[in-house]
Amino acid sequence: MAKDELAIGIDLGGTNINVGVVDRRGRVMGRAKKKTKAQEGRDVVIERLVASMQAACEDAGTALDAVTTVGIGAPGPVDFERGVVITAGNLGWKNVPLAEILRKRTGVPVCVDNDANVAAWGEATVGAGEGVDSLLAVWVGTGVGAGIVINGGVWRGDLWTAGEIGHVVTYPNGQPGSQKVEEFCSRTGMLRSLTTLGGLHPDSLFNKALARHVADGKGGPLGSGALADCYAAGDAPVQEVVHSAAELLGVTVANWVTMMSMRTVVLGGGVTEALGKPYIERVEASVRRHVFPSALAPKVSIRMTKLKDEAGVLGAAMLAWDALG
Repeated sequence: MAKDELAIGIDLGGTNINVGVVDRRGRVMGRAKKKTKAQEGRDVVIERLVASMQAACEDAGTALDAVTTVGIGAPGPVDFERGVVITAGNLGWKNVPLAEILRKRTGVPVCVDNDANVAAWGEATVGAGEGVDSLLAVWVGTGVGAGIVINGGVWRGDLWTAGEIGHVVTYPNGQPGSQKVEEFCSRTGMLRSLTTLGGLHPDSLFNKALARHVADGKGGPLGSGALADCYAAGDAPVQEVVHSAAELLGVTVANWVTMMSMRTVVLGGGVTEALGKPYIERVEASVRRHVFPSALAPKVSIRMTKLKDEAGVLGAAMLAWDALG
């Protein structure tokens, strides 16, 4: 392939590094995935980033020096102009000049943005929002994040934190850990709520799934798939928690739609994909009940992610292409 045909898109998460070699049409030509191992420190993570880029190039049948540009989605606020990760709790990073570090390591221009922003840009350019000038893309997984596209470009705000929907306070008088959107609507929040309800439903499928998870020696919390299985089976506490979370997320999205007069919303993330259509429909119903004015509610389009796991990789690559001009 010619040099000007290839970009690398990277979705850098607290758990995994996902890398794709992408052409200008948004086709993934090669892939690589490695564990982030953030606990081993910044320098180790950066070495794993470079190794992942090289592996993805090998999978594409090319070399790193055949790549024109690199785009990265990082977890947390990013100073887009300088390519600095301001803070990334999942990585333990503060003020890391990631673009400069990787440019020096690879000799390739590097563009860094928030992970939700790049995923939103992926949906806007080659995904569920293709052809739409403005959209709100909300990702529900371990946390809750969002990316905003306005008039054909990512909107980051003056302080680079636009889209931090999970940190919107909905219950200011609640106990610490019970005030923000993601403390109720994320997988982490739902699991916390279910653990609290567990004593009231000792025979629930959730409690049994959790017991199996612990007995099998699996590290970390219960996954979205297990939560979705319990929901689909009609487990009462899981349905109660999921429905409550969907209602609250819908209220939050409706507020953003009202404030920004935005008619297109894309929903994605591990929780959304696992729970599927019933969850989307509940969020959508909540949005339509709460958006203002109510006469415009039918014009709001709630869409499921088209790119799913590849939204971050494709969005990062497409953003890098755009940054080249």
